[in-house]
Amino acid sequence: MSAADDLAAALAELAVEYRTKLGPRLDALDALHAELAAGQGEAGRNQKLQDLRRELHTIAGSAKTFGLPAVTEAARAGEHFLDPLCDAGKAPGVAEWAALKTLLEALRQAAAGPG
Repeated sequence: MSAADDLAAALAELAVEYRTKLGPRLDALDALHAELAAGQGEAGRNQKLQDLRRELHTIAGSAKTFGLPAVTEAARAGEHFLDPLCDAGKAPGVAEWAALKTLLEALRQAAAGPG
């Protein structure tokens, strides 16, 4: 086996590990969304929105590294949706929470698919 083959095998193992850990990360995003959409945690809402956006940004970048373009695109869509809300410190309305939930569902579907 060549060094290139060894590297490819190591990256493939890391990609499998990444996918395994992605499910719990998506669960945490869903839980944070549900908490915020229900109006819980209002005191720290802006920081939690920033945390949600940061995690979507992180997933978008790491998914790209592991060759999961659909996951990258879906995470980036959620991140970009949150950008103006976070930047303005604006509380999302009912329609915005519903739209974000749809974006998170799309992210989960992308993560379940081939990439």
